Amino acid sequence: MKDEKRSWKVLIVNMPSILTETKHTGMPAYPNVGKDYQYTFESLKKLQFDLWVASHAGQFKMHDKRKPGDPYNPEVFVDRKGYDDLVNSLESTYHRRLKSEQ
Repeated sequence: MKDEKRSWKVLIVNMPSILTETKHTGMPAYPNVGKDYQYTFESLKKLQFDLWVASHAGQFKMHDKRKPGDPYNPEVFVDRKGYDDLVNSLESTYHRRLKSEQ
């Protein structure tokens, strides 16, 4: 994205949900599901961006960062720490589930 001030590298990410019916140790129709989850978390950690948003407003705290009527300010979506914290939290949930299945 480019505005009058600069170019922004924007990440629009669909954060991985941990579904209760998923067996991370493998399922007949998807034996490598656990490996794919781990690959996803590793890949998410490597992504480089200036701004990020997610498919669900709550995942990136959109309503805390921007209220209706606020002036244009892309800097409110500069939040590497929030992104890393969310990815780490989701990965921790994945590891707890994986451990409980073994």
